[in-house]
Amino acid sequence: MTEAPSTGQLADKAGISVSYASEIVNERRKPSRSLAIHIFRKTGWRHASIADLSDEQIAMLEAMEPWAPAKRQQAAA
Repeated sequence: MTEAPSTGQLADKAGISVSYASEIVNERRKPSRSLAIHIFRKTGWRHASIADLSDEQIAMLEAMEPWAPAKRQQAAA
């Protein structure tokens, strides 16, 4: 299992704010499942919320619930 990235690395690679990345890395906030999968794809780190899922399950969920940054999510609504 890959270690959690640093807050800065997570923010840069996942395209999220440093404060949100800090909350996720320090387990003060749980990311959405789609964001957890996005983080896994970008960093190789599986957040606890997806740690027990197989690669096949992750791929299926990713296809069903793709992650979109907040601005894209608002525009799509």
